[in-house]
Amino acid sequence: MLSLPPILAQDPEHPASGYLEAKLRTGVDAGHTKIGEEFQAETLSGWSIAGCTIPQGGRIYGKVVAATRHTKSSPESTLGLLIEGVDCQGSHSRSGFALHVLEIMAPDLQSVPLHSVLPTGKGGMTSVPMAHDDNIASGDETSSIRVGAVLGENNMKLEIAAGPEFADLLRSDKQTVSLLSGTRLVLGTKEMIPDDMQLHFHPPGQEP
Repeated sequence: MLSLPPILAQDPEHPASGYLEAKLRTGVDAGHTKIGEEFQAETLSGWSIAGCTIPQGGRIYGKVVAATRHTKSSPESTLGLLIEGVDCQGSHSRSGFALHVLEIMAPDLQSVPLHSVLPTGKGGMTSVPMAHDDNIASGDETSSIRVGAVLGENNMKLEIAAGPEFADLLRSDKQTVSLLSGTRLVLGTKEMIPDDMQLHFHPPGQEP
């Protein structure tokens, strides 16, 4: 029977301080990376959850668990990303936390900082109105995230927890999946994933 990886739970008394936004320190390309290869991201603002505070510029660690390139004979390309560790402030070693990639943004897109967006449980969120900014990619005056979206990459789709070890899986049948250095990842706990996107955690025939 499959077992879930250690996932940060939202302790009602010490909930996560919001979504965690980070950027890739190096690119990850399904055509060149190897399964098991590690990658790192850097937080764009501070974030905290029970027992752990990550400062701005803190490190997030992950590994590639699936990688197939696009070819004419086998057009579907996949890239599986498993977030499995963070640097908690004051800790002398990497903390083994599992987080999920909820949204991906190309590095050239601009957005409202996510510290104004607070998850409300069951995958919901609240948004705080912000001053209008013509440079915001969505054109919206409210900071928000779209769980499962890949912004700025029309040929890719994101499937949360669909890969090996419940990794988050990027797919494309048009090109080899590739994320550039500086690509922004919106991360969160399992509790921040909408119920209808948690199907991979509960295989058919098993109770949730």
